[in-house]
Amino acid sequence: MPLISSIRLKRILRFRYPFLYNFYLLTNMKHTMKKTVIGIFFLVFLMSMKAEERIIFSENFEESTVGTDLVGKMQVKNFNSEGGANWTYDLATGAQALSGAKSAHLNILNAGNQWWGLQFKVEDAASTTVGKSLKYKTTFKIKSSTADNFFQFYIQGMSGFVQEVPIPAGNVIQEITIESIPMDNTGMANFMWAFGSHANVGDIWIDDIVISEIYEPINYSENFNNVVPTATTIGDITLANYGNGAWTFGVEPLESDASNQCAWMNITENSTDWWTLQFKIDKFAAIKDKQYIISFKAKSTVPNSFSVRVEGVSSYVANINTTGGDTFESFVLETSPMDKSGLANFLWGFGRPTVYDKICIDDLMIQEKSVTTKIPDFPEGSDVKLYFSENQLRIVNGLYSNVYVYSPAGVLLACSQTDNHDDSVSIPGGQKLLIVKIIDAGGRITTKKVIAQN
Repeated sequence: MPLISSIRLKRILRFRYPFLYNFYLLTNMKHTMKKTVIGIFFLVFLMSMKAEERIIFSENFEESTVGTDLVGKMQVKNFNSEGGANWTYDLATGAQALSGAKSAHLNILNAGNQWWGLQFKVEDAASTTVGKSLKYKTTFKIKSSTADNFFQFYIQGMSGFVQEVPIPAGNVIQEITIESIPMDNTGMANFMWAFGSHANVGDIWIDDIVISEIYEPINYSENFNNVVPTATTIGDITLANYGNGAWTFGVEPLESDASNQCAWMNITENSTDWWTLQFKIDKFAAIKDKQYIISFKAKSTVPNSFSVRVEGVSSYVANINTTGGDTFESFVLETSPMDKSGLANFLWGFGRPTVYDKICIDDLMIQEKSVTTKIPDFPEGSDVKLYFSENQLRIVNGLYSNVYVYSPAGVLLACSQTDNHDDSVSIPGGQKLLIVKIIDAGGRITTKKVIAQN
């Protein structure tokens, strides 16, 4: 099977995986190093595609107390006493604890006649609010005093997920991991261990509960070169008319390069509000507290305005103004942290105040921000000066040893090792905003946001 040519590989990476394309450019090694580069590259590729996890709840009972229908942060409830269900609960300590100093302990005297009768659960708006389309992993330790015991694990309220879990051996600690299906909706969920009906009479110990949200980081790009418009879509992007506005849309080649395309919208009636004409991406799940970098190019034949928003999980809004003319302008937006997890609408609104006009959009990218939100500036008295324009970063008047240049989303764009007092670093991709980390000769690390100069 023939290898992919370097030209074709770069083309695939540039248009489908721009964050990996930047890595490919950085390698820039000689022919004798190609096998090493390919191995490193695909390792980074596999790592970049791996799902990530975010802990939303944990309970190890070390600081817990017992209350009415509570063991630590876990609710312990009997909903089937009329059916005979009966149990007691407390905290096991010392040698009875599964790990650490304490564990939850349930003594099932009668399992009753309904599975839902005896519930050990967590249901809390602050820690078990789940996101639509996201999956959840629950890990815990459990031990039963009797062999061939059994319970059912549920995630209710936002999902119909259920898994039956056997405990085959008596007095043996099991470490169990349960991964859910995607949630049907966003909202507070009930994570429940149900011991009714099927459970044997006996003792149950539970410890080290961790619930994690599983998600794929958003790293999305679209240059519109390989999309075929339909009556309502351009690639992954939906074009929706919710009012009495009117528009036409499609893709067209760039005047400067006929092999490349951009998306266009010709607004012939802008209706009454920004939301009436929407150019939106609604297939991706955003994560609570995460920020996202939205970048794109736009042009309009006359000066114009439109809105860029993130909705469903946030109320982020940015108003975009184009100066008009035949030249694309670059825009880089950094969202506020998401209010909750779940499906997000990344959308461009072309109702009012947009005026009648043809607007083009190209090189759209959405990335999860992976660098710290608050970037400290250089300390007072620092003699390092940065100049950024024409895809070149120039560093002047500093005695430094390493320079690392990142996109706002935390993707490494370039790096340089030097001891010069005046050096330049090439930046791929037409970036307008950079985050620069410099390690000086004394090992001090400083970072700075740099905006391209006109």
